[in-house]
Amino acid sequence: MFQGLQRIKGALDARIAEEQAKQRASAQTPRSRSGSTPKRSSSRNLSPSKRPLTGKDGDIPTKTTSTGKGPDPSEFDPEFIIGEEDDQESRAGTPRPKEKAKGGDMAGTGEDQGKEEDGKAEAAEGTTPPAPEMPPETRARLRKLDKLEPKYSELLRSYRIAHGRVSLIEAFEASLRENTPLTSISEPAAFVEYLGQLNVKSDMLMEELKRVSKERDEMNKKRDEAEKKAKEATEEVEKLQAQVAASEVPKDDSTVQTDSVAPSSPSKSSKETEATEDEEFFSYDNELPRLQSQLKESEHKAEKLGEENQSLKKELSVAQESAESFMKNLETTTNDFLTFKDQYTRAQKENEARQKELDMTITDLQSELQAAELNLSTQKDEYSAQEKTFAELNEKLDATSKELEELHATRGEELVENHDREALKKKVERLEGELVKLRDTQSKADKRNETLSGLVNNLRDQLKDAESKRDTAQSGLEKVHNDLASASNEKGANGAEASIPTPTPVTVSGPPKKKNKKKKKGGKAADATSVEKTPSEAGDSTGLLSPSAAELSPSQLEDAQKTVSQLKSDLEAKIAAIERLESEVAEKGNFIDNLHNKLRDEDAMREEIETLRQDLLDFGSEHTDAKDKVKQLQAEKAALQENLDKLEQEIAALRTGKLAQESSEQEKKALAAEFAELKAKADSLQTDLSVAEQLAASRFKELTDMREILTKAQPELTFLRKEAAELRGTKEELSTKSSELRRLEARDKDLKSEIATYRTQVSDKDGDIKTLNDKIKQETTQRLALEETNRKIQRDLQKSESDRNDAIESREKLNKDLSETQEDVKKSRNTINELENQVAKLQREAGSLRDEIQLKSAQYASAQDLMNSMQMSTQEMGTQMKEVRARSESLEEELADAHRLLSERSREAETMRRLLADAQSRADARVREMQESLDIAIEERERAEEQASSFGRRRARELEELKQKVRDAERAATRAQEDKEDLASSERELRRQRDDLERRAAQANEEAAEVRTALGQLRDALDDSEKQTRELEKEKVDLRRAFDETQSRLEKLQKSSKTMSDELRNLKTRTADSTVQSSRSSLESARSRIASPTPRGGAPSAQAGDGAVDYVYLKNVMLQFLEQKDKKYQQQLIPVLGMLLHFDK
Repeated sequence: MFQGLQRIKGALDARIAEEQAKQRASAQTPRSRSGSTPKRSSSRNLSPSKRPLTGKDGDIPTKTTSTGKGPDPSEFDPEFIIGEEDDQESRAGTPRPKEKAKGGDMAGTGEDQGKEEDGKAEAAEGTTPPAPEMPPETRARLRKLDKLEPKYSELLRSYRIAHGRVSLIEAFEASLRENTPLTSISEPAAFVEYLGQLNVKSDMLMEELKRVSKERDEMNKKRDEAEKKAKEATEEVEKLQAQVAASEVPKDDSTVQTDSVAPSSPSKSSKETEATEDEEFFSYDNELPRLQSQLKESEHKAEKLGEENQSLKKELSVAQESAESFMKNLETTTNDFLTFKDQYTRAQKENEARQKELDMTITDLQSELQAAELNLSTQKDEYSAQEKTFAELNEKLDATSKELEELHATRGEELVENHDREALKKKVERLEGELVKLRDTQSKADKRNETLSGLVNNLRDQLKDAESKRDTAQSGLEKVHNDLASASNEKGANGAEASIPTPTPVTVSGPPKKKNKKKKKGGKAADATSVEKTPSEAGDSTGLLSPSAAELSPSQLEDAQKTVSQLKSDLEAKIAAIERLESEVAEKGNFIDNLHNKLRDEDAMREEIETLRQDLLDFGSEHTDAKDKVKQLQAEKAALQENLDKLEQEIAALRTGKLAQESSEQEKKALAAEFAELKAKADSLQTDLSVAEQLAASRFKELTDMREILTKAQPELTFLRKEAAELRGTKEELSTKSSELRRLEARDKDLKSEIATYRTQVSDKDGDIKTLNDKIKQETTQRLALEETNRKIQRDLQKSESDRNDAIESREKLNKDLSETQEDVKKSRNTINELENQVAKLQREAGSLRDEIQLKSAQYASAQDLMNSMQMSTQEMGTQMKEVRARSESLEEELADAHRLLSERSREAETMRRLLADAQSRADARVREMQESLDIAIEERERAEEQASSFGRRRARELEELKQKVRDAERAATRAQEDKEDLASSERELRRQRDDLERRAAQANEEAAEVRTALGQLRDALDDSEKQTRELEKEKVDLRRAFDETQSRLEKLQKSSKTMSDELRNLKTRTADSTVQSSRSSLESARSRIASPTPRGGAPSAQAGDGAVDYVYLKNVMLQFLEQKDKKYQQQLIPVLGMLLHFDK
């Protein structure tokens, strides 16, 4: 700008110098030279805005001002600003005519001196008036400058104010771009909508927090209940231990009694021996060997008894261990039973869903089979019945032909109405037949449901039997424990009773005195060993170790051995019961495996159903071939009254066409209303998805570790299911740890909720303004990227990648900020640190359990990923949704028209077939059928024209919108007029032909040949119409499913996008020959080409065409989808997964 001003100054100085030279050469007096200097000096002192600009010099500032905002007024040269400090000086230099005679010489001399010294100083000091010889150009410029001088200050002030406003607006708009999806202040409605969306998000977050808090409370309640159950279980265990300890108490009592009785018996025997010592002479030589032999025998018996005691101890310890293991096995079986029950419920739900799908497919197949069989049977019956009625119809033909000629002239409209009534009656009869068919299919479906419900009831009965067996086993175990305790108590009491009366027989002879002394020692040793025995062992050992029982009561020994054998038999029976229970558990596992095999069989059944569908299609093709043959036979009898019925059918077709148009318009309106409602639901779902995405972002950090394991674990799911039976043993050990882990997870959730509250409190402070600014910057960058994608579609991918990277970095920054805030909260709460450390330890220990949890949360994680990707796609496609909605509305309307027309066409095709079958043997019925077939052909021609016009209108809507609609309407009107003229001419010709029919009997053969060719064309048209009906029925099913599934958040969006893509592809294939194609369809086709990943194992198109899924390719695509961090590439992979996994079905 300053360079331009300098150039202007130089140009003006050069021009002034030239003028001065001219004036010096022309004028003699110095006044002429002195008068021109102040004006030129004043013009130099003026600002560049006040000077008149010409030529190239004048174009420079205009270019600078037109490109953007104006220059900053603070950057202006202060020498050229007028109205503040130099205002008086500029005005002092204006000429005054009264002072012409004063000081002219002084001004002239001053000019000459000023030119040599400094031109600017003289220009400021000059006061002399201008000379009369001044050129007119300079005068005109000076006048303009004088006019602009008083306005300059106001213009400069207003310019400064406007410049300040523009700078403020630009700063505000820059902040809007960085922090909001808005671009300028000219969109207040969008800003209000943005604020409303923020409020809605906050409300949804509050609702989600309430729901999570409720779930937390429920989990806490469940945890308390589980703790109560655990306490009750521990109390039961303690009771059992107390019973075992109580059973050991009688053992100690019996040992004490034997000790007390044993010393009493030798005391009595000693007294008796002292009494007998006086009576007999005692010889040591005779007694020593006998006593030694008795000692050996007693020692041998004591060793045997010790060995028997040890063996009994071992057996009892083994029995206790087996009982403990049995209890553990019971606990594991109960846990396994619970897990199996959960798996069974899940499998049952999956079976029900699959069964529903199978029922739907089977009912469809059955309905199709029944329809085919009914068509065959009805055709046969009608053929036989119409042979009988053919003669009557021939007689009526002549009468009706004469009556028609009379009635066409007088009351043609009444005949048409009667004909319409007959057609309506026929349609009612057809509908009744279809109702009968539907009732038959419903009855069959009910029977099948009854059989399936019987199977489900059988499975439930088996489950109840298993539960009853488990209860009986538990009751049997409790009885076994009670029997053991009671038997031990009874045996201890019997042993005590048996040990008390034993001392009395010891007084029979004297020699056993020393034996008793040695037996005391043995009894003491036995007492020392009996401390560690169970109650049953104590009873047996006391009975066996008493000296009287060892020598004098072998019956008691036999009783003790019998009790021991009974205990052994009881233990063996219990072990057998345990083995039986284990076998039942194994049988249950086999039953679960059988259920898995049944599920596989159901998959095989699905494949068989698909093969049956193909067989049905083949049967339908064969059926059409047979019908073609029938039509060929019927084509030979179709030339007598063809022209009469043509006239009547054409008039009726016009009437029915009007009615069909009115009904189609009503259906279009209804479908448009439904589509608007669905759009509103989709918008609400989009808002829900945005809120859910924000919630999922908070949980995304917790699931990142799980995703890495998921990507590795998904291809190995089948292998892990096979290994589930092996891992059940490990589940038993980890069940307690899993319960603790759940408790800690619940605590972790509580801590997270507390952290969220702290976070909301911290977010109210000024520290969170930076994070919000970062988010706003990210959103503005995404908004700019979206605008650039609308303008430059080819560059969209590169720019979107940069935006995606920025978004990922920003998300990582947000996650880092979250982690920092969590660390701050954790530092403030020592208890939280301890719990998190425990959680980390338990997570390391429960790695295998995490695998199962990850398997369960796999679907949730994938759903979250899909939700994130779909949310990104919806945000990116937000600007494109309006056009897509308009196109979808037009597509829906046209599809509704096409469905209605095709339904009518299918009904009319069935009527044609029936009429052709009726007229197979008789000419009269054949004539009527041919008339109807010709009417249907005419209607098909009109419908084809309507379809062509609708496709043209669709293209016109995309290109020219309302103007092209008017043109199409005019064209359609002209076509309708032409068709009316053609119909009128055809009516005239047909009337003439009707008059000439009697004369042209000889030409009947030639007309029959022409009718045959027409029938061939009609067959081709019928085949094409049937194919189109099938395709459109498939599209209709896809559309209905898409509209029904929009109620769910994720499946709605997937299936709706899939159906829209399918419809667009079908439209592309139909309009491939057309020269005009919309830019939007090319964009979608390009995206579809970009979205299709290159397969690793083969071409996906061949696999999709064959109907069989290549699981290697599916695995590769799933791995690519899960490993891809770019949301846009994941969005591009979604349609491929939809095609492979058959989401549209």
